[in-house]
Amino acid sequence: MIKAVAIGYLSKVSTGNVNASHTEGNVVVAKKVTLPDGSSLPYISGQALRRMLRDRLADLGFSLSEPFAEVSGQEVTPPARPWEFIDEDLFGYLDASGMKRRTSPVRVSAAIGLYPYQGDRDLGTRSFERFNQSMESGGNMFETEVYANVFRGSILIELDRVGVFTSRELGEKSSEDQVRKLDHPERTKRMQALFEALGLLWGGGRTARMLADLSPKFLAVSFLSVKHPVFLEALTARYENGGIVLHLEPLKAALERFAPYRQMTVFGMDPGFLANEGDVRTALSAYAEVVSVQEAIRRAKDEVKALWSGPSA
Repeated sequence: MIKAVAIGYLSKVSTGNVNASHTEGNVVVAKKVTLPDGSSLPYISGQALRRMLRDRLADLGFSLSEPFAEVSGQEVTPPARPWEFIDEDLFGYLDASGMKRRTSPVRVSAAIGLYPYQGDRDLGTRSFERFNQSMESGGNMFETEVYANVFRGSILIELDRVGVFTSRELGEKSSEDQVRKLDHPERTKRMQALFEALGLLWGGGRTARMLADLSPKFLAVSFLSVKHPVFLEALTARYENGGIVLHLEPLKAALERFAPYRQMTVFGMDPGFLANEGDVRTALSAYAEVVSVQEAIRRAKDEVKALWSGPSA
């Protein structure tokens, strides 16, 4: 029985600061994590990525729960109607009163840059002359930490919980934790929409002047009989002679380790993204077919449809 979907992906940011940290003086600082050797890697938080996925689901025509939440001061009470709102189903919710709580079936890692931050900054200015002031009035200047990097991310989807809600999650009093399920067509629709949203991923801060495409350029998808983030630490690469070289051994080790649990696996790769594209295609073909990213997403959507082909849960 298939219980989960593990996804690993690589995205490229040519120049940007997708998910900033705090501001130091007039400098907008990028989120970074420090390595044992003292160098630092930029990262995009899981919260930011979940926000982007939500926004893409809205672009695809789904209604989100947020406009229907009750706000009182700093307290936000969600509608807690996951059968109605796809974001409450996929990403969970919390009623501050503690009466209703759903843990997200979609677990998202931070997207970690593969290369250390080099200290680059973008300089921005605002001239008061543009506001009918004299040139002598000056203006203000600000800086933004920027990077060019390849980010690796991982998603684990508890497939058996998508469209499935317990009485505790719904705040219903019951002597037993009863389960309410959506029908198969609706569950299929929601999972397929999530895959599509991943293929359309973009967002973050400063998109007006630092637009970044975060959609996967390399994608690994595996349907599993267990729940495990197979690709979380398996995607690494180095920068060599102006190109991105994917390290194959960690990925092959992960595939072999979870071979007994992998029911269906597919790889997607955009042409020209990896410098060792031929080696990657040859090595990974021993485990699963290597197709384009778009085709890999389509096959993942078809796999979901095949799993939930019946009319009811």
